[in-house]
Amino acid sequence: MLMDRISTAVLDKISAQTALGRYVVYSEDELFEAFPEDADRDETELKKALKDLLAAGYVDVKYSGGSLYCIAPLKRYVAEPDPPPPPPLPEPETKPAKRIPAGFWAAFCGGALGSLIISLIFALVC
Repeated sequence: MLMDRISTAVLDKISAQTALGRYVVYSEDELFEAFPEDADRDETELKKALKDLLAAGYVDVKYSGGSLYCIAPLKRYVAEPDPPPPPPLPEPETKPAKRIPAGFWAAFCGGALGSLIISLIFALVC
């Protein structure tokens, strides 16, 4: 599962504070400290991050009330490795240009010469 920046930061904060499976009470302000600098620090973003972590099985939320959350990390996040690059495409085979056989040229010239002779005879007779 790929996690967004806020979820990853919150999970790192929770995992750094306690061992797997142990519940710790956090205030919203403590969890907001983990947010990236450019992220909005509002309750809806925090709840969304915790909901995503809970759905993925990374944390368990025992209770949440007011600005306090009782959370236990269940497993560590391991980033998925980047997929390997696709293999290079094989070089297209280049075929040499087709040459017209010598027999074609002999037949072409013979046909043209025969037509010329017939045309001259027809022109002289008529």
